[in-house]
Amino acid sequence: MADYDFPPDLLDLQRAYWKTDEEVQRVTAALPSSQEVLEGAMTDEQREELTAARSARLDALEALNRHPWWEQPEQRRDRHAAWMALQKAAKA
Repeated sequence: MADYDFPPDLLDLQRAYWKTDEEVQRVTAALPSSQEVLEGAMTDEQREELTAARSARLDALEALNRHPWWEQPEQRRDRHAAWMALQKAAKA
């Protein structure tokens, strides 16, 4: 795997995405079962909370993917390797 020099704000964006993903997981874990949702057991408040959490996660993912660092030729050649290295670096 190539060595990458990640800007701090890109690492922060990765961590922010993980945080929003954890929130989506928290919200979905608190929901009724899929069958109960189909039967109408999901409240409007739960639906709004889930929509907001998913929207925040999508915004975080878009910010992460639109960071100008990804436009450099080195990152464009092997984006998967760069993405995996970012994951590792953000966890450190």
